[in-house]
Amino acid sequence: MRKLTVKRKWSLVECASRIRLYIQCPADIASCTIGDKFYREYPLKNGKSVTADILDEPTGILIESSTMQTFYTVPEGNVDLTLIAKPHYNPAQGNPFTFSDTDGNVLA
Repeated sequence: MRKLTVKRKWSLVECASRIRLYIQCPADIASCTIGDKFYREYPLKNGKSVTADILDEPTGILIESSTMQTFYTVPEGNVDLTLIAKPHYNPAQGNPFTFSDTDGNVLA
Protein backbone atom coordinates (compact mmCIF):
# COMPACT_ATOMS: atom_id res chain seq x y z
CA MET A 1 0.00 0.00 0.00
CA ARG A 2 1.04 3.56 -0.62
CA LYS A 3 -0.47 6.99 -0.08
CA LEU A 4 -1.92 9.11 -2.86
CA THR A 5 -2.50 12.79 -2.12
CA VAL A 6 -4.47 14.91 -4.58
CA LYS A 7 -4.26 18.65 -3.96
CA ARG A 8 -6.78 20.92 -5.66
CA LYS A 9 -5.00 24.14 -6.49
CA TRP A 10 -7.04 27.16 -5.42
CA SER A 11 -8.54 28.89 -8.45
CA LEU A 12 -11.43 31.14 -9.40
CA VAL A 13 -12.12 28.84 -12.35
CA GLU A 14 -14.65 26.21 -11.21
CA CYS A 15 -14.52 27.67 -7.66
CA ALA A 16 -18.30 27.38 -7.24
CA SER A 17 -18.54 23.90 -8.76
CA ARG A 18 -19.01 20.77 -6.72
CA ILE A 19 -15.93 18.76 -7.64
CA ARG A 20 -15.79 15.06 -6.84
CA LEU A 21 -12.69 12.89 -6.79
CA TYR A 22 -13.00 9.15 -7.40
CA ILE A 23 -10.10 6.83 -6.54
CA GLN A 24 -10.09 3.18 -7.61
CA CYS A 25 -10.17 0.85 -4.60
CA PRO A 26 -11.06 -2.70 -3.49
CA ALA A 27 -14.76 -3.63 -3.62
CA ASP A 28 -15.17 -3.83 0.16
CA ILE A 29 -14.52 -0.08 0.68
CA ALA A 30 -16.00 1.22 -2.60
CA SER A 31 -18.80 3.76 -2.62
CA CYS A 32 -19.62 3.35 -6.33
CA THR A 33 -18.72 1.57 -9.55
CA ILE A 34 -17.65 3.19 -12.79
CA GLY A 35 -17.69 0.78 -15.68
CA ASP A 36 -16.61 -2.51 -14.13
CA LYS A 37 -14.24 -1.02 -11.54
CA PHE A 38 -14.81 0.02 -7.93
CA TYR A 39 -14.17 3.58 -6.73
CA ARG A 40 -14.41 5.57 -3.54
CA GLU A 41 -15.81 9.10 -3.79
CA TYR A 42 -14.28 12.10 -2.02
CA PRO A 43 -15.25 15.79 -2.09
CA LEU A 44 -12.36 17.89 -3.43
CA LYS A 45 -12.80 21.45 -2.21
CA ASN A 46 -11.04 24.47 -3.67
CA GLY A 47 -7.53 24.77 -2.19
CA LYS A 48 -7.83 21.52 -0.17
CA SER A 49 -6.35 18.06 -0.51
CA VAL A 50 -7.44 14.44 -0.14
CA THR A 51 -5.15 11.59 0.93
CA ALA A 52 -6.05 7.93 0.42
CA ASP A 53 -4.34 4.56 0.53
CA ILE A 54 -3.96 2.94 -2.88
CA LEU A 55 -2.58 -0.38 -4.05
CA ASP A 56 0.86 -0.73 -5.64
CA GLU A 57 -0.76 -1.64 -8.98
CA PRO A 58 -2.00 0.88 -11.59
CA THR A 59 -4.87 2.88 -10.04
CA GLY A 60 -7.49 4.99 -11.81
CA ILE A 61 -8.49 8.41 -10.52
CA LEU A 62 -11.27 10.59 -11.87
CA ILE A 63 -12.23 14.21 -11.22
CA GLU A 64 -15.78 15.11 -12.13
CA SER A 65 -18.02 18.17 -12.06
CA SER A 66 -21.31 18.95 -13.74
CA THR A 67 -19.45 20.08 -16.89
CA MET A 68 -16.42 17.80 -17.26
CA GLN A 69 -14.53 14.60 -16.38
CA THR A 70 -10.79 14.05 -16.27
CA PHE A 71 -9.28 10.58 -15.87
CA TYR A 72 -5.71 9.61 -15.00
CA THR A 73 -4.11 6.25 -14.25
CA VAL A 74 -1.48 6.33 -11.52
CA PRO A 75 1.31 3.98 -12.64
CA GLU A 76 2.29 1.01 -10.52
CA GLY A 77 4.88 1.61 -7.84
CA ASN A 78 5.52 1.51 -4.13
CA VAL A 79 6.29 5.13 -3.23
CA ASP A 80 3.82 7.72 -1.96
CA LEU A 81 2.61 10.13 -4.62
CA THR A 82 1.28 13.69 -4.63
CA LEU A 83 -0.67 15.08 -7.59
CA ILE A 84 -1.84 18.64 -8.17
CA ALA A 85 -5.26 19.08 -9.78
CA LYS A 86 -6.19 22.41 -11.27
CA PRO A 87 -8.77 23.57 -13.80
CA HIS A 88 -7.66 24.80 -17.19
CA TYR A 89 -9.89 27.67 -18.33
CA ASN A 90 -11.69 26.53 -21.47
CA PRO A 91 -15.47 27.14 -21.55
CA ALA A 92 -15.77 25.13 -24.77
CA GLN A 93 -14.54 22.02 -22.94
CA GLY A 94 -16.12 22.68 -19.54
CA ASN A 95 -12.93 23.95 -17.84
CA PRO A 96 -11.23 20.55 -17.66
CA PHE A 97 -8.88 19.72 -14.79
CA THR A 98 -5.28 18.78 -15.39
CA PHE A 99 -3.13 16.57 -13.19
CA SER A 100 0.51 17.47 -12.62
CA ASP A 101 3.24 16.22 -10.34
CA THR A 102 4.84 18.39 -7.68
CA ASP A 103 7.49 19.53 -10.19
CA GLY A 104 4.79 21.01 -12.44
CA ASN A 105 4.96 18.35 -15.18
CA VAL A 106 1.47 17.92 -16.67
CA LEU A 107 0.40 14.26 -16.57
CA ALA A 108 -3.15 14.40 -17.93
